[in-house]
Amino acid sequence: MEPCRTLIISGHPLFAEAIAHLLREEGVEVIATAKDLESALPLLRVQPVEAIIVDHDDPQLRDAEVVSQLVGHDDERQVIFLTLSGNRMIVHHRERVEGVTPADLVGAIRVQR
Repeated sequence: MEPCRTLIISGHPLFAEAIAHLLREEGVEVIATAKDLESALPLLRVQPVEAIIVDHDDPQLRDAEVVSQLVGHDDERQVIFLTLSGNRMIVHHRERVEGVTPADLVGAIRVQR
């Protein structure tokens, strides 16, 4: 199976790097981390990305319009909101997961493939 190209958006460097490390260990290709939406959008224009992990604790990234900007014209792109607060994950338009494990996160990324 080809690695899923993933982008992580978080203003918290430790959160972004920890998630990136976990995903790389599971064979997921993390193409970049971005500190905010403004930094992420140019990356999406130049690189194919199948999944985007968004830090749900960041108030700027919880705006409903964020999803439409991240998905753009790519209906196949997966957007996953993840928070360590309460250990929750929301897979856009699909499901809400409580008590998230690394396997849940990797499974959500790979579900589309």
